[in-house]
Amino acid sequence: MLRILLLLNLLLLVCTLYQGDRDGWWLRLLAAASWAEPSMLLALGLLGAVSPWLGRQRHGSLLVMFISMLCVLLQDRLLNPLELPRLDRPLLAGLLALLLLHYFSLRQRALSPALGEARLAALQARIRPHFLFNSLNAAIALIRTRPEKAEMVLENLADLFRAQMADPGRSSTLDREIELARMYLAIESERLGERLQVRWNIDAALDAALPPLLLQPLVENAVHHGVERCSAGGEIRVRAEVKGGQLLLSVSNPLSAQQDSPHQGNRMALDNLRERLALFYDAEASLQVAEADGQYHTMIRLPYQPASPAGQNPFPR
Repeated sequence: MLRILLLLNLLLLVCTLYQGDRDGWWLRLLAAASWAEPSMLLALGLLGAVSPWLGRQRHGSLLVMFISMLCVLLQDRLLNPLELPRLDRPLLAGLLALLLLHYFSLRQRALSPALGEARLAALQARIRPHFLFNSLNAAIALIRTRPEKAEMVLENLADLFRAQMADPGRSSTLDREIELARMYLAIESERLGERLQVRWNIDAALDAALPPLLLQPLVENAVHHGVERCSAGGEIRVRAEVKGGQLLLSVSNPLSAQQDSPHQGNRMALDNLRERLALFYDAEASLQVAEADGQYHTMIRLPYQPASPAGQNPFPR
């Protein structure tokens, strides 16, 4: 809906500036927006309410055009009851509705499930080689002295790879993502020892649905680009909470004083996560990073929804 409103206001701005008289253009823009936006919001509300029914109709596009024209005509009658009905505005609204439907149809084809699944599989398959080598080296070093620890490292590594090879279109849960992150941190703690400290602050429902392998790459970045590069080690803080219907995941780690350009190496991993979020949620999710007080903060914001049964994919494409 936000994109539709932005496109409408952009169109109004272009039409206003295209007119010859540039004096008082912003007043004309305000007048046009005050006429167009209420009817647009009314039409979007009605279309959202009847969207399940429209999806089952054979001529849904024509019905969308008719509803848009009806909303404009209704607003025109309410605001100008004494004037004769004008047909140019409803016809313009119907034409804009058809153009927007065509745009969204083309966009849906570009992000078809087949292409989305293939792209997700490619993104999820990117495992850092250094993590594999470090984990195997840690297990080899423990085989003779502490074989039970070596077994634990290899079991956690197998679980992580099993998660990497799972169907990328299936949903995960916050509980499962925390479990995978703990497995990874258990492997790294055998290598880094007391240099690696972790603080968890989970204040969200554990059955919250989210894409698979969303938290573990953030924790891996925090270890590889933060704690590991600090001579004294450091603490990683993982936080999850729900605010205003949004699930917030944040990971913080210390910055190394020896880095000239900190965290340049993790840009590819963050771009990977941003693209996966876009495939699952479009513009409803975001990934932001910030540096403050010697800490590097990564935050993911996405819509909160409980996991569907049997790990089915609840995310729109």
